[in-house]
Amino acid sequence: MSIEAESAFRRSPDAEPWRLLLRDRDGTIRGAGIALAGGAILTCAHVVGTPDAEITAEWVDLPDAGARTARLVPGGWAPTLDNGGADIALFQTIEPCDLPGTLLSRLPSPRNRTVHALGFPAPYEFGVVATAVLAGRSGPDNEWIQLDHTERGRVRPGFSGAGVVDDRSGAVVGMVVTSARGDEEKPAWLIPVETLIRHVPAIGRWLGPDVPRGDWQPWIGLIQIVITGSGPIDAGRVVDAAGKSTAEVERSLPPPTERMSLGVAGIEQAQEPEQVLDDVVGPLVRRGATVVLQFEDESSPAAELARQWQQDALQDRVDALAEGIAELADRERGARRRRARFKGVHEIPALAAELELPKVILRASIRDQEPIKLARALHHYERQLVRHLAVVADAEQENDALAKEFERLRGMLATYNAIAVEHGLAEDEQLVELYREARAALDAREYLAVIRTRVRAYVAEVRRRT
Repeated sequence: MSIEAESAFRRSPDAEPWRLLLRDRDGTIRGAGIALAGGAILTCAHVVGTPDAEITAEWVDLPDAGARTARLVPGGWAPTLDNGGADIALFQTIEPCDLPGTLLSRLPSPRNRTVHALGFPAPYEFGVVATAVLAGRSGPDNEWIQLDHTERGRVRPGFSGAGVVDDRSGAVVGMVVTSARGDEEKPAWLIPVETLIRHVPAIGRWLGPDVPRGDWQPWIGLIQIVITGSGPIDAGRVVDAAGKSTAEVERSLPPPTERMSLGVAGIEQAQEPEQVLDDVVGPLVRRGATVVLQFEDESSPAAELARQWQQDALQDRVDALAEGIAELADRERGARRRRARFKGVHEIPALAAELELPKVILRASIRDQEPIKLARALHHYERQLVRHLAVVADAEQENDALAKEFERLRGMLATYNAIAVEHGLAEDEQLVELYREARAALDAREYLAVIRTRVRAYVAEVRRRT
């Protein structure tokens, strides 16, 4: 199986045939792994123990595939560093392997995205799934991404080496590296793709497309129904299904593109009208396409089924909007909590509340509102949601910048206090007072301008004395 064949993002957590269970030669479970295309296996160095180890890999989602023995790839060993970083191992099956593998995707904005992973904590030899929310960069040299637990399982010992899947895109965006032991409230961490490649450049061979940058976007498309004589089909391309089998209609489709628009005519004259709707139109709409269907008889069984599909797609679209509004509300709350730690900074507006009433009205209108009008209203509020998410993203970046400046000033104060001590000025009354004022401002999280002024005053006096 080629790398290209495994490069598509998957939305369903049930379609992840690259998930691995790793064992010793004697059958003892070592942990989890990620199958890369061509028989390569990615896991943590501490999972396999030593670079000369042989591991046995089992494809979890392919129980009939059997097990494969693997050895380390030259240059594929990056053991744990003194500061806790690295901890990466790249293995290769001894025999040629055509079992499924995946590509790895960089995640441009690693915050507030829900992810999941399959691990093997004792005694669950069959594996358990845990979900988490990405909290942002942390770990050794800021190379990892923190995983905050959710109510749907907890990443814990036994998950090391597991692939971390972004729920929204289905992309594998990193590998679980460690988790806190004992305290369930403590977080876990993943090694993002760019860090994996930095320590083991050979992993770059399996680098796929980045996860699309940006915030929420609707992933359910729309169905429009046109009756012959009411006007032409307004779509990017029209496929004629008359007289064709479902397979022939599928072969007539253009290559899929993001947010594509497609017309399908002659469905009633297709060999299997209902199967065309189920097997061709349905998957297109679920991938976000707008599909315009033309019928000659608005009361035909195919047209009735299409109207049901249309309502279902609108329902899914409203549900997707509701999920986006919930995401906006969660991010608002998180950003507002962080913002409250800084004095004198403008507040973050309550944007999610503006969309709650429209959400309720849209949900109540699905069965009564004319579909095209409802689709237009949905599009309006979807664009508003995207704009609101951009505002919150800016606020999150401002919070990061504020936190970074606080830590910079705290570090500067500590550095120059150490210089003062080295020069025998630890008991100098003037320096002690300046240090006390600067430290008190930092601890009280005073206005940033006040902190900056007091730290600079102390630094300037230490420099003058030394």
